[in-house]
Order: sequence, then C-alpha cells, then structure tokens
Amino acid sequence: MHDLPPQNLIVIALVSSHHVSITVAALDPRAGEEPRRHKEYPVRWADLDLPGRVDALRDALDQTCRPLNLEPRSLFIACSDPSLSATSVTGWSALGEDVRISEHERAFALGRARTHATADEREQLDVVPTYWTVRSRDGQIDCDDPVGQIGNHLTCHALRVTARRGLLGEFREICEQLGLHLEGLIPQPIALYRGISGRMNKGGTQLVIDLGARHTTLIVRRKGRLLHMETHPFGGDTVTDRIGVALGVDPLRAEDIKRQIDVDEVPGGEADGQQSIFGELQERQRQLSIAARASAECLGSFFRDRARHLRDDGDLLSQRGQVHVVGRGAAIGGLVPFLSDVFRLDVVLGTGSKASDPGAELDGLLVAGVVKCAADRRIEHLVEEASSIRGAAGGLFAWLMQPLA
Repeated sequence: MHDLPPQNLIVIALVSSHHVSITVAALDPRAGEEPRRHKEYPVRWADLDLPGRVDALRDALDQTCRPLNLEPRSLFIACSDPSLSATSVTGWSALGEDVRISEHERAFALGRARTHATADEREQLDVVPTYWTVRSRDGQIDCDDPVGQIGNHLTCHALRVTARRGLLGEFREICEQLGLHLEGLIPQPIALYRGISGRMNKGGTQLVIDLGARHTTLIVRRKGRLLHMETHPFGGDTVTDRIGVALGVDPLRAEDIKRQIDVDEVPGGEADGQQSIFGELQERQRQLSIAARASAECLGSFFRDRARHLRDDGDLLSQRGQVHVVGRGAAIGGLVPFLSDVFRLDVVLGTGSKASDPGAELDGLLVAGVVKCAADRRIEHLVEEASSIRGAAGGLFAWLMQPLA
C-alpha cells in the first residue's frame, strides 16, 4: 500500500442491515482500481443509535486499516434505503459543427444532467449515464461512450438516483464524529449493478432482484442498458415476521423455520391449520406447512405487484430475458421456480454459476461495484480540483495530503 500516494487509496464502508464491511482499494495507474483488503463485521445497523453507529464504524475501520498502517482521511459509504428511487434525466452539449467529441464534452453533458431540480423532500445521490446520442450532419447514433465519435450535438441519457432529504446529512455527521471527510454516498443498487452487469446476458430483459434482510431492490437492464431501479422496505425479515405471527413463535424460531420451508411446494387441505398435535413429527410438519403458506402469500403479494408494475404499467419487462436473484433472502427454499412463475422469465441465483452461493456471491459483486463507483468519483473529484482556481492547494486533494498524526 505504501507504493501509492494518498490520493490513490480509497476506503469504503458498505452498510447493510446485518453487517458493516470495510474495503480498502487502490487506484493503480497501470492495473486500474482493485480491492486490496476487505473485512466484514456483524452489526445490526438499524438497531443502533448515532453513538452506536459511530463506534461500530470506528471499530470496523480500525480493525481493517491498522494492519495496513493506513490512517484514512476520507471515506466513501455505500448503503441502501427504502427511499431510494430513480428517474430518467438528460443533459446536452451543443458543439456547433461536426467535431471529434472529447472527454470535456462528455463531462459537460453529464454535468448538465446532474443539474435538474430535485423536490424539496429529496436529494440527489448519483447520476448514472445509460447511453449517449451523437448527432452529426449524417444523422444520429446511440452509443455507450461518445468519446471519439464525430458530431455537433451530444445528449447524455442518464438515470438519476435520489433519496429522502437528510440521508446524506446522517452519514456526514457520522463521518465528522470520526474525523473523516465523507467523500461520497454510493447507492448500493448502483454498486450492485456495476458489479453484476458484465456477467449478465446481453439480449432481452435482465432483472436483478436483491432480496435483502430489510430492503428489496429491483434493477432492470434491457439490451445492455440500465433502465430502471426501485427499492422497497421489504425483505427476508418481513417473511420472518409473517411466519412468527402465523405460528405465534419468537423471531429466532421463525427464522429457523424459514430456512426449512419450500415456498414452491405449499401443501393444501384444511388439516394444515389444525391445532391438534399428533406427535413431534406431525407438529413439525404442521408448522412448516403453515410457514410455507404464510411465506408464499407474503412473497407472492409483493412480487406479483412488482411484476405487474414493471410489465403492464412501466413496459419494462420483455417476453425474453432472465431474472438474477441475490441477497440473504435468496436462500429461501423454492424461490427460483416461485419467482419464475411470477415473472414468467427464467430465474437464476446470482449470476447463474452453480459453484457459487448467492449470498456469498453478492458480497463479491458489491465489493467490485463499490470499488468501481468510488474510483470513478475519486478521479472525477481530483480532476475537478486540478482544474479549479484552488488547484492542488485546496479541497479534497489537500485533505488527503494532510500529514498523519
């Protein structure tokens, strides 16, 4: 790590419902961005108050960075939140005559896409280009990267991710108490998309479902382009709670039962609800039957509503494609055929690799994605600093170059 200057080192905290993970990555001029160290710590983030969250993050950073003799000065935080949503926006750059488009024109059009007004109760977290339109005297073309194309007008088509106002402030306050500069708040769904996009099929619709403990995110890509993203306060814990209510058991017992059910094989018959106990085996089967039905109803209600919205209201799902399911909830038995029936598309766990566990694979995809997102933002920040009046004497660069205590 010591062969790289401070501006080439990135520290990222990924905050999830049941754990916090720290990734230290490097921006190597030759190898590009790559994670150098990653550690995960069990933390019930939602159950902690502000001082508890500060202490949990301080401990995680200390345990990860101390062995590297690294004292971070800035921090990226990646998180999910039920308030996350995305809308399509555009930005443009009028060039006057046909010229070869440069990085400058690309950045200018993207900058305009970022300036759209946000509702008072929302704040912008990210603007992700999805494709570009280049217009010239010979017509216009759509492309994934406009740099090098010839044209007189450039349009950036992007997906803007917003969240409830105050989310940034909450994490900024945590960083201030840690003595760190919050360099950026990365929406976890965008990080997941960046991590998984290169491992999905190109044709048709690709729907990514991240069924987490407390949040579920749906990401739609069609013909290789990001179209849609939505996050909901629904997850594996919702299913656990429904089982607990149906059986009258505590959350730990309900979670244990959830791991044994198969939502694609819900038995019928009135006997399933009988309260008589015919022995230990009969009671276990009765509980599993009730739990499976409660889970299937819970999952079916949520996902059928989302499928109807995506297919009928949003016209986002085609008749051909694939559904990728990741997250803690992906371990629910029978989920693949269950969701295949709901969405009428082929469903695979994770990227479809038979050798990978979807939960463990999600960690790898997220790490790859957050590193890409953070690296892009760091480069963008440094370019802005270098081209500003302050130059290298102020802003983020000066913060990163402060001598260690």
